Amino acid sequence: MKKFFRFISFLLIWGAAAPALAGYGIMWLWNMIVPGISAFTTITFWQGVGLFFLGQLLSAGFIVGLFLLGGMFHASFSHHGHHSRWHNMTDEQRREFITRRRQWFETLHSQKASESDE
Repeated sequence: MKKFFRFISFLLIWGAAAPALAGYGIMWLWNMIVPGISAFTTITFWQGVGLFFLGQLLSAGFIVGLFLLGGMFHASFSHHGHHSRWHNMTDEQRREFITRRRQWFETLHSQKASESDE
């Protein structure tokens, strides 16, 4: 139970710290670069945090998952099974796999080309 509360507190701290750090970084970069090269004004900390969350919404929240979970979200989608399967294949199996993959790509691209011609 103690580990659970430590994990929850870790998530809460990251949930506040990551957007705050990102908001500060965005504010600092914006205020250092953008007003000097354009007619835009400087932004506040909260506007920087808002821009961070806007960017997350537009990019499907990929970076929020990395920040909030400390990279665990991205690491859970590793392709370790495919990596070990490839290394356990014989040379003949690899050649057959590559041949089938090339045929699949050729079929896919020929279908797209015929659809664009119509």
